Amino acid sequence: MFCKIDLIPKEDKFDYDKMVDALWDFSSVLYYNGQILKNYKLIFDKIFTLYVNFPKTDSFDEKYDNVYVKRERAKIKELFDYEVTYLGRNLLSTDYCECKKRSAIEMQTDLIDIDSVFTCCDCGKPVALYELPFCDEEKEYWCVNNWQQNFSSMHRLWMNGLCDRYTGNQLVNLDSALNRDGLSIAEDMRKKLDCKVYYNAFDDLTGKVKYNMVGDTAIRYCPKCGNLMRRVKFTENYEVDVCDPCNLTSDVIQNP
Repeated sequence: MFCKIDLIPKEDKFDYDKMVDALWDFSSVLYYNGQILKNYKLIFDKIFTLYVNFPKTDSFDEKYDNVYVKRERAKIKELFDYEVTYLGRNLLSTDYCECKKRSAIEMQTDLIDIDSVFTCCDCGKPVALYELPFCDEEKEYWCVNNWQQNFSSMHRLWMNGLCDRYTGNQLVNLDSALNRDGLSIAEDMRKKLDCKVYYNAFDDLTGKVKYNMVGDTAIRYCPKCGNLMRRVKFTENYEVDVCDPCNLTSDVIQNP
């Protein structure tokens, strides 16, 4: 949901720099709590306006605030009166999961993805981060969002022609620093959630990925255990290869 938040300073004369700093701090903690998506904008024209993408229509509700959002929201309330206006649906985003219980979620992202890295395998829609537990001892989703940024950046480098040994290794090799971070997040979620958590193993189209043809379908060999994965139809529009013992998914893109 694409929205604008108009913020009107409560004082006619105000410290512009102080206001801007407070708004950047507020938007940052909202992002790292999953209440807004990346690519938010702050505009000033007599009043301040934040243009943001909410995962859901009620994502800005204070009931989802973590300790950092509560602290920064209190500062914003002292400085501004604010009003939220819903402008419509951002077509780069999608509807979010409303399932009361999930049998499995999958962790993956790409260079243009702005939504949550976690997708419900029952409905095929992204899961709002603030509905999930924090990782390790964190009180926000810093490591999750940072992993998404790093993966997206590496994917963009690879897609923009720098498909060299470094970018390919970081994306494909499960022992790379990028994938170790992602696998650690998935494992932590797996321990805290009452459902299966899969990590999506990347196919870089370079021929490194091993697969076997089953009829007209390419099924990948698991990059961790080496066994042939099984094809699973999670939703009407999404099928993927799955290795349950290794908690991995993959979708083989065949080379021409």
